[in-house]
Amino acid sequence: MSEAIATPETGFDNGMAELSRLQEWIPVGPEVQLGSRMMALINWLDSKFVAFATETGAREMSVPHCIERSVLEQAGYFDSFPGEGVVDENRGGYLSPATCYHCYAKLAAASLPEPGIWTCISRCGRNEGKEELGRLRKFMMREIVLVGAADWVRQQRRKGMDRILAFAKSLQLRVTLQTASDPFFAGGAARGMMLLQQIKQLKYELRAPVDAPGTEMAIASFNLHEMFFSRRFGFVVNNGVPTHSGCIAFGLERWALALAMQLGPERAFKLSGEEHK
Repeated sequence: MSEAIATPETGFDNGMAELSRLQEWIPVGPEVQLGSRMMALINWLDSKFVAFATETGAREMSVPHCIERSVLEQAGYFDSFPGEGVVDENRGGYLSPATCYHCYAKLAAASLPEPGIWTCISRCGRNEGKEELGRLRKFMMREIVLVGAADWVRQQRRKGMDRILAFAKSLQLRVTLQTASDPFFAGGAARGMMLLQQIKQLKYELRAPVDAPGTEMAIASFNLHEMFFSRRFGFVVNNGVPTHSGCIAFGLERWALALAMQLGPERAFKLSGEEHK
């Protein structure tokens, strides 16, 4: 499935060269140093995602800076991604590969009286070893986490996709919505389970072109986990009704980069009121 949205009024405007000249996006190995205007744009974007989450009834969840290795093991992360854990050198703990892992750890063994929606943000880390524009070793991720019955979670995800597509269009950001897969599942069956994810449309990615030749970058994902995490962490809803989870994830640096590449940095910075400063 591929759904074309908004065409920007301008081209890519040589965005990366201009960001470098302005010292707003400075690559440092697999990480990046951001300038003040790029940070302001990221904060503005996050405020929009928080507002959307609040409108859906989400509760803010504060999560720690690092995540315990035992939580990642319980989630099966190292089975599917051996050797990819990223340690925060200053604090000595692991950075979570996705913000939602923090949420599932906090919900562990909980019996929830009704479906729930939470939103949280964390600094994440992935040691994927791939060199692609926007693929950083450390990055900020805002998530909206959904927990409830299967139909309810699927409906909430659909609402989220519709709302974020409309938001991208309002920014004149050109994007496509595509089915994708994540290897949550370990062992020899992983490849088959990834294919099953695509067939069952458990994961969609919002992808933005970021280069004239057609390079695309995932800036958001809309995921259904079925009972994968509720079983691993032991949380239930409504006295044990089969409990599903899902999440809507926003890569904040990627959103800001996509806007700067498509609209040009100054137009992008204008969104947060930081142009020409």
